Amino acid sequence: MSQRQRFFMMIAICLGAFLSHFTAGIVNVSLPQFTYIFQTELAIAQWITTGYLLVIASLLPFMGKLGDRYGHRVLHNYGFLLFTVSSVLVAFSTTITMLLALRIVQAIGAAMFQATNIALIAILLPKEMRGRAMGIMSTAVALGGMTGPIAGGMIASWLSWEWLFLIHVPVAILATGLAFRYIPSHEQTKKVSSLDLVGAGLFMLLVSLIIIAISNGNGWGWASQGMLILFGGVLVLVWAFVWWERRQSVPFLPVAVFRLSAVSSGLFISFTSFVLANLVLVVLPFYLLNQAHESPLTAGYMMTAYPLLLALTGPFSGWASDRYRARPLIFAGLGAMGVGVTVLAIWLEALSTVEIIAVLALIGAGMGLIASPNNSYIMRHVPLEHAGAIGGMIALTRNAGMVVGAALGLGMMNGESSQAVQPTIDAYRAVFEAGGLICLIGLFVWWYAGRLERQKKRGAEVEKA
Repeated sequence: MSQRQRFFMMIAICLGAFLSHFTAGIVNVSLPQFTYIFQTELAIAQWITTGYLLVIASLLPFMGKLGDRYGHRVLHNYGFLLFTVSSVLVAFSTTITMLLALRIVQAIGAAMFQATNIALIAILLPKEMRGRAMGIMSTAVALGGMTGPIAGGMIASWLSWEWLFLIHVPVAILATGLAFRYIPSHEQTKKVSSLDLVGAGLFMLLVSLIIIAISNGNGWGWASQGMLILFGGVLVLVWAFVWWERRQSVPFLPVAVFRLSAVSSGLFISFTSFVLANLVLVVLPFYLLNQAHESPLTAGYMMTAYPLLLALTGPFSGWASDRYRARPLIFAGLGAMGVGVTVLAIWLEALSTVEIIAVLALIGAGMGLIASPNNSYIMRHVPLEHAGAIGGMIALTRNAGMVVGAALGLGMMNGESSQAVQPTIDAYRAVFEAGGLICLIGLFVWWYAGRLERQKKRGAEVEKA
């Protein structure tokens, strides 16, 4: 592959990573507006965002598996096409039902290229370039998540609602053209003999129920009848999925790969880091507005310190992981995030505006040190025939971690959402103390996984001797 082709391939992949997170957040500000436009309830309008994220999260491993079977390029590029066409069609919706249906189609397209982009980088780029490439992609993800709500607010103020779904279409068309032109086809290393559709369906239902339960726990009440039914359904699906998978010669999830400590610990760190980051990102704005009495504009500017440092640190950490070891970078990133939440837990009231920005920057830099080295580290240990499935699982841990972090933070801060009393400073401290505990668990798991790897290497050396 020439340098020019590699350059434009990365632009296409990064534009996809940007767009999928940009479109996830662009609608949030305008949800109340949709209740008036389509004469519906807010509980239904919220599914414009919730349904989009739920469909993506539940389909990621399945789409990764399809990429392993039929080709990652095929899934990735046709996902772009489906995403682009549905983005145009959703803007012409005449009813809320039509809008939600087309939004689901858009989410299916986004899941197709989200699940396969990491696999494409791992397969098509030389080993010494993968970390930097994944760092650049992490920057695109951060920028998409940061600019989506900002663009949504501007469109809500100045333009009609249709532009929420049309504003990104020119970029999507460009990305689609670049993907078909510059992402090369590649031979599959192994053709899977069969696709476990029953296992895939059970896993998608399981992920959907877990995310619905976590997302609604604070609103419904964790001990409410609806939540108990959902948790009962989760237990039944877990049992059914395990029972079915044990009887399959080619199970939906590559169990043998998950037995590798590098893969299982890497996925755990991916999940943990996004729980920690989203816990801070969801809760801290409430403190800035209600306790520090910052204006919404000032609070918004302060919060951008996190994605900016993530965007700056990501490519550097990816480059460093290509040349040096990834494990120390990930350990340092977890440590930086842990220091940040510990500072918030102990000195929150005493921190000035500049100091809060510095803490957010530290947490963002820590996340930047984790994301791309961890993704590269996981994929380095994955057989190529499972690259799509594990790439989809990485994306799933990212989405699931964000959902769990938000639910945990809001739940600890407010209890049930029906409470009108503003959270006390002790409630905010409790959230950040929980974040510190989560970080300690992550550090221990990462240390222990490294210990297991070192023991395995010593054992292999002894056998050779």
